[in-house]
Amino acid sequence: MAIETFEKTGNNNGRASAVMTNRQSNEKRNVTFDTNILIAWILSKKEGSIYRVAVTKAVTDDRLMLTDIIWDECLGFADKKSGKKANVSKADIAAKLKGLGLKVIPIKPIPTDDELKARGYRIRDNKDLKILYSVNMTESVILVTRDDDFDGNVKGITAKIMDPMNYFHEDRTERT
Repeated sequence: MAIETFEKTGNNNGRASAVMTNRQSNEKRNVTFDTNILIAWILSKKEGSIYRVAVTKAVTDDRLMLTDIIWDECLGFADKKSGKKANVSKADIAAKLKGLGLKVIPIKPIPTDDELKARGYRIRDNKDLKILYSVNMTESVILVTRDDDFDGNVKGITAKIMDPMNYFHEDRTERT
């Protein structure tokens, strides 16, 4: 049986960094869920929805990483037209996310879009640059999203990009 350690390392040029050591194929991996998946999970009413089962898998089988960047984006959903239409408040979103029992990982300072581009991050929609940055700062090996902007020409991360269905059905024997 392997010993697994997970720690948040110190000040990494002002950035938090999550580190896992002594990885084996059956050990938990760092996984980041894009805001759209977490919002779909929050709004899902069906117990067996792919969003619910994927989040459950991430919390139980892996290590779901929740950065302050993603936390803030989720809370911001309540102010959008679709959030108001869904009748969901910031308090509702915060309560649901807190119910996962995760610590919010601070990523400070957050670089500007221009700084991220200078570091080699590329994606069609610049507002997603900070999600890519979150993936790297938490050393996530998987990014789960349904956002079409993550298809194709994404640069700056080594994480595998998957939709929730592929993540949920992923064969655990294929893990790295």
